[in-house]
Amino acid sequence: MSHGFVHHIRRNQIARDDYDKKVKQAAKEKPRRRHTPAPTRPRKPDLQVYLPRRRDGSTHPSNPDNEESSESSSSGGSELEPPGHQLFCLEYEADSGEVTSVIVYQDDDPERVSEEVSAHTPLDPPMREALKLRIQEEIAKRQSQH
Repeated sequence: MSHGFVHHIRRNQIARDDYDKKVKQAAKEKPRRRHTPAPTRPRKPDLQVYLPRRRDGSTHPSNPDNEESSESSSSGGSELEPPGHQLFCLEYEADSGEVTSVIVYQDDDPERVSEEVSAHTPLDPPMREALKLRIQEEIAKRQSQH
């Protein structure tokens, strides 16, 4: 059976097998090439966050812009870090995706912390009250652990 009809069928089958091998090989290589260095969305550490002054007066080395603002606010009094040790870092994410970070200390007033968060992210009074209650719970929980 060496006539042309069977010859065309076999050639077609071989070409199809070669094509399938190429497609499968490309599918195997594709996940390896997907690891891209740039993320598709910004990660939270890349967002600008509030970093308070340290007790020794220096700032975090990762944010040199903070030096001028910390020196000028030292006379203001409202931005000074309160006495007591740090309990936790409160991160509030607004509906817009903006993250506001505030460090809560042992002697902090929940009302003041909620006002500080709402200064960065406008909150309506019921949300501010709910945030204040949640901060009170977290402070009480962490103080009972110490």
